[in-house]
Amino acid sequence: MRADHHIYPDMAAYHCIAIALGQSGLLKELVNVIDCMKQEPSNTIKKMRRKNWDPVVLPDLVVYNAVLNACTLSGEWKGVSWVFEELRRSGLKPNGATYGLAMEVMMASGKYELVHEYFEKMKKSGNAPKALTYKVLVKAFSKEGKVNEAVEAVRDMEQKGVVGEASVYCELAFCLCFNGMWQEAILEIRKMKRLHLTRPLVVTFTGLIVSSLDGGHIGNCIRIFNVSKEHCAPDIGIINAMLKVYGRNDMFFEAKELFEDTKRCNGHNISLGRDGPFVSPDAYTYGEMLRVSASAHQWEYFDYVYKEMIFSGYQLDQKKHAFLLVEASRAGKTHLLEHAFDVMLEGGEIPPSSFFVEIICRAMIQDDFDRAITILNSMAHAPFLVREKEWRGLFEEYKGKITRSHLRKLLDKIGSHDIAMEASAYKLSRLLQSLCGSKSNNANESVDDLQESASSSCDVKLHSIMEHYADELESVDERPKSRDYDDYDSENDLLGGELGQVDESKRHKLPSADGILENWKESMMKDGIFLPFQTGIK
Repeated sequence: MRADHHIYPDMAAYHCIAIALGQSGLLKELVNVIDCMKQEPSNTIKKMRRKNWDPVVLPDLVVYNAVLNACTLSGEWKGVSWVFEELRRSGLKPNGATYGLAMEVMMASGKYELVHEYFEKMKKSGNAPKALTYKVLVKAFSKEGKVNEAVEAVRDMEQKGVVGEASVYCELAFCLCFNGMWQEAILEIRKMKRLHLTRPLVVTFTGLIVSSLDGGHIGNCIRIFNVSKEHCAPDIGIINAMLKVYGRNDMFFEAKELFEDTKRCNGHNISLGRDGPFVSPDAYTYGEMLRVSASAHQWEYFDYVYKEMIFSGYQLDQKKHAFLLVEASRAGKTHLLEHAFDVMLEGGEIPPSSFFVEIICRAMIQDDFDRAITILNSMAHAPFLVREKEWRGLFEEYKGKITRSHLRKLLDKIGSHDIAMEASAYKLSRLLQSLCGSKSNNANESVDDLQESASSSCDVKLHSIMEHYADELESVDERPKSRDYDDYDSENDLLGGELGQVDESKRHKLPSADGILENWKESMMKDGIFLPFQTGIK
């Protein structure tokens, strides 16, 4: 724009640019625009315009307020001092919006003492605080744990005749709930109902429950939920909040009852309020119930919830809930882990590393070593590394189920198959060789005495592998250490590349994901449970 005299920017153009950059939090770009405003155009542009044209446009209050808005989003609280200094130099007087934005910057940056300081400066300057200013002030008092001061601030607003917005009373109610004063919070909500509401009342009650939970007041969460039914029809948000409350406090049966009520009608929908809308479980609902069931070791109900989730068209969030399926597998629900593993592969996703190692262990227990070798091969191009200590810890967890005989057979399979010997597989092979090197007199733990020839043949193969991959393994060992295997819920556990080619002739003929689903459907129909696609419900 500055290069064309026809569209050379004026103050209105700079206002639009500044406001857009401020709302996007692009502070650096906005400061560059201010520098451009102070620069004169080129001589070519000057000659093309009329003689009395003044191209220099200095920043005004709108532009500097946009800078404060950008500071709020970027967290650059020191930029507030720069803005007020620039205003002083330019002879501009801050208005109420300027002080209010300065308070928001300090609030977002955790500088609560400066929030109060700018509030006092606002009053001394003659600018009357508005409702949104009081909202920031109440929030600052709440963060500082000053409940009485927060209440006094709202009462001061009312006495001065400031028309309060619903968000002010909502913020005070959250503060009261966090500090265990739920009844006082309900009184503020009743005041709020007389004002224009910018969001549904049920959302506010959901916030009250979450605030009470954050403050550790579990009983108040239940009381608020019961009171909310008198004011509004529950939605799935407030139900999910209560499931979170029950789940964090080992209240499985309460969570189960709420979950069943939510999906009672035709298996999936129910009107929880007299005149309210129908409520259907969503992905968060199922995920939270899986977590609650696992925490209470209610694995049969965990199985039921997982199947309901799949039938309803939702998939497992592997970043949040993958570790739950591993725990379920160790509790005897291996088919759920297998199903999730196959669904992820069929959908083009890469399962987490915990799925791979768990399936290998379960395959060993079932003497399905071909399956174990297939999964081990598929880990060849994975970016994660399962170290020898982690393999050892895994085998110790399965002590009594994985015997020395299982370890010996897996080592023999590795020695007799063409394995893609990447770092994790090499660490496993080296550990197996170490563990199987000594003989055992217990017939239940070992096969016949290890044949010297078989051991030497494996030694030769492993030695050649170590020689071939020595440089690669040294580079892998320099990578940051992976976390313990028990930390399943991790984004770092995701594979980054594609799986290597797997010889399908070696795969054990297990049912596919679709096959498992069909079996579940038949089983549930026999029990009289109707599925959503059979009742026409989506």
